[in-house]
Amino acid sequence: MKKALSFVVVVFLSLLTFGGVLHFEHADIVYPEAYLDVAVKVGNIFESVRQDVVNLVGYDPGRITIVLQDKGAISNGYTQVILHKTIVLYVWPPEGYMHFYLPLEDWYTYLIIHEFAHMCHLSYQDNWAKFLSLITGIPYLPQLSSPFVEGTTVFAESSFSLSSGRLNNPFFSSGLYYYSLPNFPSFNYKEIIPQDDYRGGLLYYNLTAGFYKYLVDTYGLEQMKKFLAKTSETIPFYEIYGKEVTDPYEYAFGKKFDELYTDWIMSLTKLDYEQGKLIYQLRNSYAIRLDSVGNDLAVLRQSFGAVTSYVGSVESGVLMLDDLNFKVEKDISLNAYDVKYDGNKVYALTTSQIFDKYENKVWNVTSNKMIASGYITSFGVKKGKIYVSYYDTKTLKSKIRQINGNFEYTYDGYIRTMDVSEDYIAFLTIDNKIVVLDKNGNEIAKIEDRNMKGPFVKISEKRILFSRVEGNYIIPYYYNIENGKFYKLADKLLLSDFTIHKDELYYVSYIPYGKTGGMGIYKTKIELQELAQLPNQNPPSDIVIEQNEYQKGNELTFRIGTFLRPVTWAPMYTSQVQDDDSVIHNLYIIFTFANVENDTFVVLTPILDVFQQDPNSFDFSILGFRQFAGFLAMKDFWGFSASYVYPTNDYNLSGQLTLGGLDLSPNTTMYAITGASFKSNKDYALDSIFSLIGGLDVPSIEANTVSFGIYTFTNLFSRQMRIANWIIASSENLNNLFTLDSLYTQNSLLLALNNDTSFLGLVTTKLSEPVKTEYDVSVALTLFKDSAELFGGQVLLKNSGVTLGLANPANIHGFYSHFFLETYFSGLKLYPNVGVFLQMMDLYGFEKPDFNGILYFGIGLSPHLLNIISGIPF
Repeated sequence: MKKALSFVVVVFLSLLTFGGVLHFEHADIVYPEAYLDVAVKVGNIFESVRQDVVNLVGYDPGRITIVLQDKGAISNGYTQVILHKTIVLYVWPPEGYMHFYLPLEDWYTYLIIHEFAHMCHLSYQDNWAKFLSLITGIPYLPQLSSPFVEGTTVFAESSFSLSSGRLNNPFFSSGLYYYSLPNFPSFNYKEIIPQDDYRGGLLYYNLTAGFYKYLVDTYGLEQMKKFLAKTSETIPFYEIYGKEVTDPYEYAFGKKFDELYTDWIMSLTKLDYEQGKLIYQLRNSYAIRLDSVGNDLAVLRQSFGAVTSYVGSVESGVLMLDDLNFKVEKDISLNAYDVKYDGNKVYALTTSQIFDKYENKVWNVTSNKMIASGYITSFGVKKGKIYVSYYDTKTLKSKIRQINGNFEYTYDGYIRTMDVSEDYIAFLTIDNKIVVLDKNGNEIAKIEDRNMKGPFVKISEKRILFSRVEGNYIIPYYYNIENGKFYKLADKLLLSDFTIHKDELYYVSYIPYGKTGGMGIYKTKIELQELAQLPNQNPPSDIVIEQNEYQKGNELTFRIGTFLRPVTWAPMYTSQVQDDDSVIHNLYIIFTFANVENDTFVVLTPILDVFQQDPNSFDFSILGFRQFAGFLAMKDFWGFSASYVYPTNDYNLSGQLTLGGLDLSPNTTMYAITGASFKSNKDYALDSIFSLIGGLDVPSIEANTVSFGIYTFTNLFSRQMRIANWIIASSENLNNLFTLDSLYTQNSLLLALNNDTSFLGLVTTKLSEPVKTEYDVSVALTLFKDSAELFGGQVLLKNSGVTLGLANPANIHGFYSHFFLETYFSGLKLYPNVGVFLQMMDLYGFEKPDFNGILYFGIGLSPHLLNIISGIPF
């Protein structure tokens, strides 16, 4: 009874929040405390755009829930269609370069369009699918395997205004496609998103959407909706009467997929861009920002390589190029997404996580001093005077403050980037306006131009530098503060950022070289064109936000009502063959209950065990009844799971907590993590059998484990390094948990030596038996970067190389070397390897085993570590 009561209390506490819920006609809006006005705004936006999005996709998903979450300074949104139909919206819009990457002139409007397009697309069912979902208790959603998961959404977000959506930013759409022509990714390659390709999410989102848009532009929206309807059939592409399999592409567009994809690629060759002189290449890299600093050009960049795939390491920082030979004079290691220069000092804007919130921090990198922290969107510095822009996600207003000064200015909207000079402050808003202030806070200029802008606005003397989207081009301009006129600097360019250095134009654009392409720095002469006003201004958005009726509800009542509706009622069957060939059959139904956010679950599974002595007879007997009860909560900085089986008293209790981050520098952050796991036995695995959502996987050695670890992320010689130090108490007997015999330490070091070579060292020690310390230390070297696709792109072979290491499996010390081949199986990345392990016991003064070595085959999750699946001793 006490256990049941405790279980109910835990579930009830997990439902408690402090906020409210609004009931609109087609959606319930759940919001945190103090976000009522934002919730009303979101509800009105949703009701105003809802039908337009339904019309784009061709399917109405019915009533949904929208949840607002304040995670601090991080932008995101996601859609859950499998359980409760829920859209989660983060309240922080993207800033700086991230806004250029995700250009939405109104955060909530276009984020809602994007996520609701997901809801319409992924929940698309015919009547048979709805019937199957009802009787099996498991949602059957054919579009979850769609090739256009993000194509539909990015197309939707780009369909209502030329000033919003990734397809309307040519740098990350038509320009990206054009410069990818020499190494154009296959459709399956972009679905895999290899980690060592700098294009990353651009492959999965933007290229998919580009192909989707091509199909709509060429064949019409109705044909695309016909394709979506066909691929949503329960028995896909199957003609019941004709007994023929129908290709959905031929059915909707009259051509096979490979013909359509080739046609799209060929259409990209019609684009035409002018380029200046390429002065510096950044292969497989992002060039985020370009500045003129004295006699140098400063490039904030991120570089990718094979080690990005092996160990997740990205080389990032500032390159200082001399303006004569364009050689690197200085490489400043820096993990930042914006940077400013003031004399010989470097300042940076970074992000850090503290429990469940993210915040941005301004650093004086030169003196390793944090200047400001909080909900910061941008900053500027001139002659030691620092100005910071803060954003209030509740009032939707920005405030610019001078650090250690009296200046303060409030703007009714979101400031995504800013710059300062001795006399002026200039900022760029989310809806593409540019505002210029004097140091008294007086507005002296306001450029109300709707066209999409580049990532930054800069002040150079009396000039406001900015870039502007005009069709397939991004054109550099400046605004003269004194005469109020605009000056166009070049035509037909494609750039992400630019600067004026010694009266010449330097800018960032793509390079087509290498296996993935990359970015480069170009130089060209300024061709000045004076303009009284900006040309080719975008028309207003097609969206009209109307006021809609709503009712305030009781949040707790709404949450409990949602939780009590099961999201699965799945009948299942398993069996176990015994040593005497008898069979035990398990018949059970998995009932799953979830909260509104779909991150907290209760699972109730009644189990009937049936015994069959002879598998060839129909002689059955009932062994008994069992009841499985499980609970799982997965939050941003903590997780907890519990499960119990009656009457066998099998149980599992696991939890993990991240104790926040401590930033020691812009490049060094420490996190503390503690975890615990208590099981009836160390082999307990019933969470994976009687639950569809599983349990929390906390690393453990024996049945009962308590652990505490510190992770340190830093740089060594401009290369990313991760250090993990754990102390673990683990024992089969709970009473012996904190004795010396139950204490272990585990330490690891992960380091990128360069873009193609990584190092991993792992040491585990039982404190009572240090002589039995387990270790594995290795270096992975890339030999080849060639790639190949097999079985219609279902298998991708990529980086290959050799690993050299020292290890002591089964306490046998030795050297190993294997050849590895990075292999993706439908997105799952593995490292099959073949190699040799040579024992070295005699060198350590130990008794030699009865073999000299092992020829082995292994499979790992990285090229590091000795993973022997099968071996031949010699």
